[in-house]
Amino acid sequence: MEKTINELIAYCGVDCSACPDYQNGVCPSCRRTEWTADDICMPVKCCREKSIISCGDCADFPCGDMKEFYGESESHAEAYRRMLAAGGDSK
Repeated sequence: MEKTINELIAYCGVDCSACPDYQNGVCPSCRRTEWTADDICMPVKCCREKSIISCGDCADFPCGDMKEFYGESESHAEAYRRMLAAGGDSK
């Protein structure tokens, strides 16, 4: 069964619709952003390079780069739980 992409769930699992930047029209969501090589978000770059939908689909989830991120706030912790539910495992 093929996964569908919710464009308001970032590659890292953050819910864009709950983000003040998205709500205020500053950010269109990372899946809709036209990224340049110099300005690409690490999870976006990594997921695109690995041809995966989200961090939760990565065999290394949660990688060392993302462990700190998921502990920074409740919204990031919720993103972590969302990625676990999407297929990541708790290493």
